[in-house]
Amino acid sequence: MTCLEQMPLHYSPAPALNGGKVTEITMRSDAHLSRPMLAAMMIELSGNSDQRWLCWVADRPLKPLLNADVHQHDRKILQVVSNSDRDLCEIAVRALERGKSHTVAILLERPLRDDERDALEVAAHAGEAECLVVFMQS
Repeated sequence: MTCLEQMPLHYSPAPALNGGKVTEITMRSDAHLSRPMLAAMMIELSGNSDQRWLCWVADRPLKPLLNADVHQHDRKILQVVSNSDRDLCEIAVRALERGKSHTVAILLERPLRDDERDALEVAAHAGEAECLVVFMQS
């Protein structure tokens, strides 16, 4: 059975920030439902009525996860691929701060450090965006 866990963040680094803008989910990389579920989430987020883009930050492109039957003409997805796991959080923070994306989805294979989580939260508030952190566990 696949475990999907959402951990809301009920704390923020500054008292003025109300409401968590970072959502964390954990998925098993070997589960047969993880890829279709992740693809469905990204497709749904990319169809958001907000005129800004969905930003995908990961060590692999999103396109192989998406089904070939999905029509991409109305999807607004910006992909940023980096081989360095440390760079992924920094890239996501910059993307969130700029506010060009309604949602920044980041794919990680390790849990966030507290300082990374705090930086993502502050950046999401600054850019009036949401952050989706997906942990792929082996």
